[in-house]
Amino acid sequence: MRRYPRLVGLLWRWHRRAGVLAAVFVVMLAMSGIVLNHSTALQLDRRFVDWPWLAQSYGDPSSNLPAIQLGEQWLFRASDGRVYLDALDVAPCAGELVGAVATDGLLVAACAQELLLITRRGELVESATASTGLPTPLQGIGLLDNHVALQTQGNWRLADLERMEFAARAPAGGAVIRQLVAGQLPAAIRDRIPAPQQWLSWERLLLDLHSGRVFGPLGVLWVDFVGVLVASLAISGTVMWWLHRRRRQ
Repeated sequence: MRRYPRLVGLLWRWHRRAGVLAAVFVVMLAMSGIVLNHSTALQLDRRFVDWPWLAQSYGDPSSNLPAIQLGEQWLFRASDGRVYLDALDVAPCAGELVGAVATDGLLVAACAQELLLITRRGELVESATASTGLPTPLQGIGLLDNHVALQTQGNWRLADLERMEFAARAPAGGAVIRQLVAGQLPAAIRDRIPAPQQWLSWERLLLDLHSGRVFGPLGVLWVDFVGVLVASLAISGTVMWWLHRRRRQ
């Protein structure tokens, strides 16, 4: 029976030291996760980090702007959160751009938390958010027999843009939804867009901090290690409880 106290002592020393090591990072992950859960309400995608040294470590994002070609025009969301039609500033859009389509003389830009209806001349006609019934977060947008379809939570819904209703589900089985794939914004258009002084949003920084990407590949591996460490603490704690209970019995 003496092996149980020795095993408990060994597990306790491991549990204590590993717990101290993991505590700081667990608190950081928990706090960043809580804040990110309220990212839209706090408008973190529109608030920017004014730390030049940190922005420099990310590099210059202006050379990599994914865009969607709609006929002869290009639509994209810049790093400052604003949607552009070619080099024309249209409006801010909440969340990352997940797609765009052209229908009935209008361009429809779908961001994760907002839908924009835009004319071919770059005029904003209307926008829809969760407060107006838009199902969020949006994951994609496409066309089903010339009807706009929105993807959210893995399901497709048909959008009635005249009434701004999004309740109808797309028919299951055999339905073909056409989506446009994002391409690279032409350099001739990119050069006409003024580079934003602030582009590193708090949302992106917290996401990178939460995943460890802010520290590069090693940071991601470290977050993975912390996850394994926390799982080991849970296992060792359970084993110590079981051994202590058995010893008392």
